[in-house]
Amino acid sequence: MSTRRPVRARSRGYTLVELMMALALFSVAVVGIISMQKITVASNAHAKNLATAQRIAQSWAGQLEMDATQWRTAFGPGFLNSNGVWERPLYDNDRKFGGAFDGLGNPLTDGQLGQARFCTHVRMSWLYPAGVGATGNGMLRAEIRVFWQKEGTTALYSTTTLCATHTPVQAASIGLATDLYHFVYQTVGVRQHFQI
Repeated sequence: MSTRRPVRARSRGYTLVELMMALALFSVAVVGIISMQKITVASNAHAKNLATAQRIAQSWAGQLEMDATQWRTAFGPGFLNSNGVWERPLYDNDRKFGGAFDGLGNPLTDGQLGQARFCTHVRMSWLYPAGVGATGNGMLRAEIRVFWQKEGTTALYSTTTLCATHTPVQAASIGLATDLYHFVYQTVGVRQHFQI
């Protein structure tokens, strides 16, 4: 009778090659997740800015429509002209509202323009001039443009503030600078009310 020793099964472990392959796959997965996270953060920031700009444009439309309720005889919509050029409205102390806004959409005074993240330009042009035809028949088209800078760019005409007072030519050319700014536009009709 022969005495044989029991054959011990070899203990199996991971080889160095298997370990390196696992680390490589893990690294690829982590890099993919990180890059996807960067895109998600940038998209969320843009969506927030877009929603804020839309809210500012709607607020301006509401202000102009509210002004029109007082427009009986002379041109009434508030603190803007009707010459068909883009302009940044000045801050109105009575309304606590103007053309510059911070990152959350809160109005800024003209002394706080350095903090502006969003800027508003308004262009008023006649659709039906007041006094032509029947009294109280005037109507204006109010175009509201809210804009903010794209990441990593500088303002077109001013290195100090986004909402600097621009000449009409400069204000018009800002609308063409789609490589520097994001834009939200809103148009509303502002109608004269009959004299009561």
